[in-house]
Amino acid sequence: MADRMIDLLDGEFYVDDPYAAYQWMRSECPVYWDATNELWGISRYDDIVEIEKNKTVFINSDRDKGGYRPNMPADKSIIGLDDPEHSVRRLLVSRRFTPRSVNSWTPHIEGAVHRLLDNATSEDRPVDIVGELAAPLPAMMIGHLLGFPDRLWPALQRWSEETIALGGGPRYANEAGANAVFEFVQACSDLYEEKLKSPSDDIMSTWIEAEKNGLRDKTDFGLDQIISDCLLLLDGGAETTRTVIARSLLELAKNPDQWDLLKNGANLDLAVEEFIRFVTPIHNMCRVATEDYEIGGEVIRKGQQIVLMYSSANRDTSHFDDPENLNIARDPNHHIAFGFGTHFCLGASLARLEIKLFFEIFLERIASIKLLADPVEMPNSFVYGLASCLMQLEKEI
Repeated sequence: MADRMIDLLDGEFYVDDPYAAYQWMRSECPVYWDATNELWGISRYDDIVEIEKNKTVFINSDRDKGGYRPNMPADKSIIGLDDPEHSVRRLLVSRRFTPRSVNSWTPHIEGAVHRLLDNATSEDRPVDIVGELAAPLPAMMIGHLLGFPDRLWPALQRWSEETIALGGGPRYANEAGANAVFEFVQACSDLYEEKLKSPSDDIMSTWIEAEKNGLRDKTDFGLDQIISDCLLLLDGGAETTRTVIARSLLELAKNPDQWDLLKNGANLDLAVEEFIRFVTPIHNMCRVATEDYEIGGEVIRKGQQIVLMYSSANRDTSHFDDPENLNIARDPNHHIAFGFGTHFCLGASLARLEIKLFFEIFLERIASIKLLADPVEMPNSFVYGLASCLMQLEKEI
């Protein structure tokens, strides 16, 4: 254990250049005891992968200590479960997120990106790349997948922004977040009742069909679980994609050489993976030890929580050359921004497609970008979000 004090649940830590602290942790104290919150921080790539492979030793569903978020009760969503319940629930919706299924959404995504850019560039003015571009796109797509009507897109975006902050832990609880949860629960309940009467080709209808076919008899599954999974897909699908798009644009504005490479035809698939690695939209996930386990020279005791620090792992020099710099041509790029193993991000294929199509169209239509002011950060120990970021976008002639 080390004398240096780092509060891994302090949102300000994550906006005040945490990468120097990550370097110190990986070098000097890769398994770090956070005495403030009484949990372990795991900072090295290999240690995180080792833990993720040991899914019976490190679990998400501990009802006493907590689940995938620190010092919070395990919830009823897919991500708060372990096998076999986790696999049963995940299989219900996984076909919606296969690369083949996701690719069928290409026209919808392209149309949405064009509409957003039309609105953002209709006048010569500063553009908030978060509120006008990065945030609406994934909220629209997740809304479609879940079965929500188009009129609720703005509300879905707001609910996502206000509820994702709660994942940072009890210190982030606020009235806006509580109200957003209440409103979203009501909207999900209304959608559930609607799809009971008129099912269609969406995820809510899939859940209802599974419930009718007896899933409730095999595992704990009903409206409460459906609402929890709705919120998981909204927050996981909307906020991660939003964060990668917004922060990637910010980094491109700061690194004009990388922007020029993209404008001159650099490999966009490689660029997307580098954006995801460099940003790492989710700082961390938590697990609870079911038995004593030695790793990195420390012993994690049964019942203790650990924080898997993905944003540190993706800067680990044992796996990435010059990881502190954005390199859109990086290859290979085996980042773990979407997690690893059983709980690998369900929506990774959709996120990759949204990000790729966004930049494909953005690069075609925008000649140059200029940062007009420092971005407004969103301090949080869970998601690496931006509240707003003003840019000048010069259109291609």
